[in-house]
Amino acid sequence: MAQQICERLLEHLQKLQADPANTSVDTRLIDEADLVLPEQLQPQELLQVIQNISSTLSTIRQDPSPLTNLLQKLLVPFSFADVLSFDPPVDFVSGLNVADHMVAINRLMLYLLEKAKRPADVATIANWPKVVQAYIHLWLATSDIGVASRAGQLLVNLLRIDKPSISHPDQKIPEPGTGQGLLWKRLFQDQDVYGTIYSDCDLKGSKLSKGQVTLAQSRLLEILPQLAALDWGAVTSSYHHGIESEHGLAEGGLLSFAALKMVDYKDDVLSHCVLVDFYTQLLVSTRPTDNLEPANGLNFLLDNKIHDRVAGIYLQSANTVDPLEGMFLYGPAANYLATYASLYSLHYMASPMPVGIKARLTNAFSLSVARWAHADSPKHDLHLLASLPRSSLLPQTLPSSSQDRTGSLLSMLPSRATNPDVLNTLAVIFHGPVEESVFPTTPSAKDQENRLKEAAAARALYLHYLASNQQLWKDIAQHADTVALVDLALAAIRLLTSVITADWSTQPETDVPSSLIATPESGHLAILSPPALEYALPYLMKPPQTFSNLVGGRGDAESAAYKIAMAKYDALHVFHTRLATHIQSQPDSGLEDVLATLGKRLAEGPMSRSGEVGGRIATMEL
Repeated sequence: MAQQICERLLEHLQKLQADPANTSVDTRLIDEADLVLPEQLQPQELLQVIQNISSTLSTIRQDPSPLTNLLQKLLVPFSFADVLSFDPPVDFVSGLNVADHMVAINRLMLYLLEKAKRPADVATIANWPKVVQAYIHLWLATSDIGVASRAGQLLVNLLRIDKPSISHPDQKIPEPGTGQGLLWKRLFQDQDVYGTIYSDCDLKGSKLSKGQVTLAQSRLLEILPQLAALDWGAVTSSYHHGIESEHGLAEGGLLSFAALKMVDYKDDVLSHCVLVDFYTQLLVSTRPTDNLEPANGLNFLLDNKIHDRVAGIYLQSANTVDPLEGMFLYGPAANYLATYASLYSLHYMASPMPVGIKARLTNAFSLSVARWAHADSPKHDLHLLASLPRSSLLPQTLPSSSQDRTGSLLSMLPSRATNPDVLNTLAVIFHGPVEESVFPTTPSAKDQENRLKEAAAARALYLHYLASNQQLWKDIAQHADTVALVDLALAAIRLLTSVITADWSTQPETDVPSSLIATPESGHLAILSPPALEYALPYLMKPPQTFSNLVGGRGDAESAAYKIAMAKYDALHVFHTRLATHIQSQPDSGLEDVLATLGKRLAEGPMSRSGEVGGRIATMEL
């Protein structure tokens, strides 16, 4: 069968080559070949088919996508070295041309370049200056979003493979690498390649339209933080002063051009939003892994007054931006500050920024009960609040007022007439610092000290909030049982789970409210202490509301009641686990009966039948 399909395919390809204008691509035959040939043909037969398809692509006048897709399937077993040995050789320069009718060919060329997995393969690509220049222009100028995204990520991957062992004056320890650095040199030291980046991304003198230049700028901004993380010196050094000065850059390199000169943010608010997001990603990608490394990204933003300008957008300082533009930039600016405060907490705490941010948050949270419950949530401000160092939210660091009995911003967040964003914010803050479980690293003594401070602050903030709002757990239990408001119910259960699994510490000593409330040392004990004991524990023990006669039925994944019941069961399970661990470490705690009761409830499953009343009539899901 494979032989017959192969013969029919070769015959069809010959017809396409002989008379491309009057011969249509047999898509059904191509689909059959796609299913059979890649697994059945011998290597020599594969080469024959590949060569014939390649020859056809140069003459075909129709959409070549069926043929290029088939060709990619057939090329799977071939390495990059095998591709280089093809006769005739692959014309990468022509295949990387920018045109709408070339998109399928562009994808094929990217697929072939993606086969470069070794430093030697990347070094070979680096020795093709015209190919690299055509590749850079394709990445920046193509109108196809998929091709641009794929090309940008491939460029980062190739540069990562090609990264040599480098040592810069501002780096304490040389960064390891296995490549020769030839592609880095081609990208930055080749005048034609380097100039292509500048010319395609600068509105002044570019051959591209304004829309195309804007897209090119966003594509450069997307990968530049990743390149900065790979080699800070490469993106900040000056290589061709003539090119850089022609595009308005007096000093610095590609990073300075992109961050300071490239985007006319005063004329385009959307580009300004993209630029602020770029600053945020630069903070993330260049975050030091230990205290010995400099914060290159943050220092760059500080030295060039970018940090203060973005902060001014959020703080709504006078004459920072137009008020109308500020509406669009408020969210990105808040996200920038949230990233800064969470990743560079020591720098944040030592700066004058906390005073302005707390004042801005106080103003943002001064809402009526009705607006908290029914108007748009101040989600950007809540995200920033959840990202601030918890120690900066403690009462002694904030001025007190008549409306803020604890002196903490958290006391302004309501638990009764509330919304999911508020409860999710409280969940993050009360839980404490989160451990990195994917790629854990050995923390330094300073990091461990900061972590203990955050854990102690999380406990203190929970107790302060509870002292000012002793109806918290009554409200949480009511929200968690409100099936009609599924998002609010899930947020309430998340808050409950976050307290159960909280990472708290009693050291260093942190002021807690001087009231009659209990001051448990851990989150799971907080659930067994008043006032949580009166509301949270009974809620966990109570069977869920199934409403199986009103919705899609038991186990229906789209049912609001089912989702809530599963979240509640997960909270119960983790509470049981934490309590069992506690009893094992402290056998005389006297909590064995509570653990046994929790175990019985767990054994009933997430959708216990004991809570059902009435018949189970399956009807249309609401």
